Amino acid sequence: MLEEILKVYKEIIEIEKKLENLVLEMQNNSSEELAKEYSKTLDRYELLDGYTYKKEYETAISKFGFTNEDKNKKISEFSGGQRTKIAFIKLLLSKPDLLLLDEPTNHLDIEAIEWLESYLKDYPKAVVIVSHDRMFLNRIVNKIYEIEYGAITEYSGNYEFFEKQKRVNYEKQLKDFEFQQKEIKRLQQIADRFRYKPTKAKMALSKLKQIERMVKVEEPNKYDLKTFKTNFEIKEESGNNVLSVEDLSIGYDKPLTTCSFKIYKGQKLGIIGSNGTRKVNFT
Repeated sequence: MLEEILKVYKEIIEIEKKLENLVLEMQNNSSEELAKEYSKTLDRYELLDGYTYKKEYETAISKFGFTNEDKNKKISEFSGGQRTKIAFIKLLLSKPDLLLLDEPTNHLDIEAIEWLESYLKDYPKAVVIVSHDRMFLNRIVNKIYEIEYGAITEYSGNYEFFEKQKRVNYEKQLKDFEFQQKEIKRLQQIADRFRYKPTKAKMALSKLKQIERMVKVEEPNKYDLKTFKTNFEIKEESGNNVLSVEDLSIGYDKPLTTCSFKIYKGQKLGIIGSNGTRKVNFT
């Protein structure tokens, strides 16, 4: 696994070897040309973050739930999900100019998500994320593109700003629409009232032209919820007491603890922990 991940740092590793060879040469050759070559190579090494890349990949490996023993395993020994994680680590560490992520937090535990958030916040290039994880988006992005009713709208800010601004835009457009409709109705009533009176016909016609010249404000659409459909029907309501647990032993070779609790209707129970720690394993 480690060899696979280190492919990302091929240039840095080659420069490291070159620097080592230059140091050896400089021990027996103090020429200015060799010193310049060493200085130039060292500048490139620093530019590529050569002093920090080891910590970078070690941290990523650890945060994604892999152990030191895993580093020496063959890729074929890992599960499909683990291989996907390894590919994800390689993608992140390769630092492409445009990083495209589709639901990146899926199947990641809390520790991995927190590391990913921190990594993407400091990512020096562009990142495009498609995600339903609102909390993740709120912490990472600074621009939102919303696709709704066949149109794309841009919002500069995080997800929280997008929600507020969308609401403000909707309320303002609705207010402007309603105001304009009242004004159109008022002008139309004046025109209808005086259009057949010879002395007032010119004035009535001007009101109609005033309506025609207006830049019409469209009635704002409500949030597009048409894509969500459900046919769930509750045939029978549960009682108030959903689950009662007494002296539940938690552990494998030996109990780590015991607990007792009750879950009532409407309550939710979450079991959290790192991936691979066998949070739920019924026998």
